[in-house]
Amino acid sequence: MAADERSEGYEFNLEEYWHVILRRRWLILFSAFSLGLFSWLFTGLHQPPPIFSSTTQVKVEQSSDLTGLLMQGLMVNTVDHIGTQLELIRSYALLERVAKRLGLIAPRFSSEEIRNHPGMMGKILELRRDVQAFQEGASGVITITTTSDRADFARDLARAVAEEFRLYNIEEKNKRIYEAKAFVQDQLTVVGKRLEEAEDAVRNYQQDHRSAMDPSEAGLISGKVHLLEESLVKQQGRLRELSGLRDKLQARASSGDWDFNGVSVNIEVSALFSQLTKNLSEMAFRHAQLSADYTDMHPEMQDLRNQGNRIIAAMLDELSRQIRLENSNMEEARSQLESANKAYLELPQQTIELNRLQRDVATNANLFNELKSKYQEALIKEAEKVEEVTILRPALISYSRINPVSTRKSAIAGFILGLVLGLIISLVLEALDTSVGSIEEVESFLDVPVVGFIPQVTHDVALELFSSGDGREPEGGMLQRQLRLISHFAPSSTFAEAYRAMRANVMFSQSGEHRVILVTSSTIKEGKSTVSANLAAIVAQQGARVLLIDADLRKPMQHKTFGVKREPGLSTYLMGQMPWRDCVQGISDMMLGEFGVDEVLKTPGLDQLDLMVCGPRSGNPADLLTSAAMAQLISEAREEYDMVVIDMPPLLHTADASMVASKVDGIVLVYHIGAVARAVLRRVKSNIEAVGGKVIGTVINGVRGEVSLDYAKFKMNRYYAYAYGDEGAEQESWVDGLNARLTDALAATRRWVRASWQRRVMVIIVVSLLAALLLVGVRSLMSSQEKAYYQNDRSEISIVVAKT
Repeated sequence: MAADERSEGYEFNLEEYWHVILRRRWLILFSAFSLGLFSWLFTGLHQPPPIFSSTTQVKVEQSSDLTGLLMQGLMVNTVDHIGTQLELIRSYALLERVAKRLGLIAPRFSSEEIRNHPGMMGKILELRRDVQAFQEGASGVITITTTSDRADFARDLARAVAEEFRLYNIEEKNKRIYEAKAFVQDQLTVVGKRLEEAEDAVRNYQQDHRSAMDPSEAGLISGKVHLLEESLVKQQGRLRELSGLRDKLQARASSGDWDFNGVSVNIEVSALFSQLTKNLSEMAFRHAQLSADYTDMHPEMQDLRNQGNRIIAAMLDELSRQIRLENSNMEEARSQLESANKAYLELPQQTIELNRLQRDVATNANLFNELKSKYQEALIKEAEKVEEVTILRPALISYSRINPVSTRKSAIAGFILGLVLGLIISLVLEALDTSVGSIEEVESFLDVPVVGFIPQVTHDVALELFSSGDGREPEGGMLQRQLRLISHFAPSSTFAEAYRAMRANVMFSQSGEHRVILVTSSTIKEGKSTVSANLAAIVAQQGARVLLIDADLRKPMQHKTFGVKREPGLSTYLMGQMPWRDCVQGISDMMLGEFGVDEVLKTPGLDQLDLMVCGPRSGNPADLLTSAAMAQLISEAREEYDMVVIDMPPLLHTADASMVASKVDGIVLVYHIGAVARAVLRRVKSNIEAVGGKVIGTVINGVRGEVSLDYAKFKMNRYYAYAYGDEGAEQESWVDGLNARLTDALAATRRWVRASWQRRVMVIIVVSLLAALLLVGVRSLMSSQEKAYYQNDRSEISIVVAKT
């Protein structure tokens, strides 16, 4: 309803919205600072647990011989080597080793036991969540990043992952060397024992059968037979192993589906077959990684399966070629052995036996020497082990958390949200406000002009206006009287000029001659007695004879304003005790009263002002005001005075003003900003018109810059906006003007702080909040500088661990 009534007259513009913000500024600031402080405290008290990060970098190189390079060039779809290493870093097998290295899992537990234990599996899964790896561009450098709620554990985890990844790669790439070395060691023990037995047998036979035979011819034939038999045995064994391996692969190939199980090869087939076996193992490992995320029908899984089938087919072809080659060599060896056996059978029996024993010794000796040579080769290869992983940058500790919560940003966000919320509340309160607060609104709502616009005079402003030159403040009730009669005591002030403007508007109103003016208001404490006194004083200063009648018989005020006695007065006359002229008090009574001669003569004009105070209290003021004596008083006073001003009680509380409204020339309705709702103000005007009264205008009283937009619009926001002074003072330098404004601002600040203890408390709260926000900003700045320091420290330390 209020919004509809307001929209009937005019609509809000930007200037009026700004006025609303100024008027509700303390609500908006309180909301902003409160939410800002709450956001700061809430963020500071509910920060998430800190998370720290550590980073290490490793370089991965793919080593290969000539055959491997040839195979990589011939393969249609090669496996992504770096992608395989990235998956390996976060694989279960590697993280199990990391957990044991960090002491999270005891080394005595096997992989099978760990998989069956939920607690240990949970630790491994937590490590997988905290470990991330990614490739740096298109290079072979892998960055490993770990996170933890402890900075030292994040560093240790990154170091453990990098080191275990390096060791795991070394073990996988040199696995054959380690296995071959262990096999050769076992065979050396067995062959060495057989060689000793063969040597003992030859020595015993020679002692038992001492003969003078020439062993040269027999030795040559026996040696030849021995070599041929040894070669044939090796060829047969190799042929059996090649055939067995071919049968296994043939069984897989005939099934039409590769199960991705590893291929165990204990013999050296060929360089090409070794490279094929290596590629097949890498694909099996890749398949194990992808099977955790994809099904067998996934395109990448199908591609791996097809590649595996092609490699197995190539391995079968290579095995078939090697088997054919071994068969050919065996046929040739058999033919040569038959010839050697024929020649050997022609030798004597003792020579044959001795040669046989010597041949066993030679065979075992050759085999023992060959094993020792192989063992030395294994030692050399072990020393030349392949290391494809090199640690480029070790992990360092960093105490800068990666999940910082900025209390400063939260406080700023809360402050902005508080501003918006305070603005919304202010606009809602403004929409719910049913009072009127501007000239246009009053004129459009009541359909009467605004004849006066009186600024609010606060106690501090009055002290500044009426203090003496030496800084002494007015004593007793003098300050209150000066405030009520400011047009007399401060005639050059803006407030006096406001009353002069009201006088002009009343005297030159288009509604006719106004010699008898009734001044009233809607309710109490709207300033109708002050307006009446100042209007009478201002008119008297112009030289006109004025009579001010205090007709507020219930709560009179004019005798206090002019410092005179309350009796005799209006009630004295209305009760028939004295003629009205004997009840009138003039300048002499004021001089003899509380004012004194100096104060009365301070401003000319009071000699033209006569005052009729209320008189003694009466039990029936309404009956007195409706008597014929009151009408006679108004009629005779109209003839003797240029203007008669009657101060009447508020209309909402009494009917006194309604009784006299029809007997006067015009009624001035005083409205204090925000005192009553607009509907009440309209009803008061309707009641006056209903009894025959004529409202000639409205006086808006108590205007403040934060309450009324017109206060600043009409340049009334300075105490001496336009006053009397020297002509040369009209043009002052900008320095003097700035100095004056600073002085006014400081004085206003002092007055505001001294106003009440509530404002002082508010100042302390605001200053404390500003100090807290400043501390938050400094702390955030120091934290960012500390973080930058650690980052620079990490970037300056780069350690490259490489082995050649």
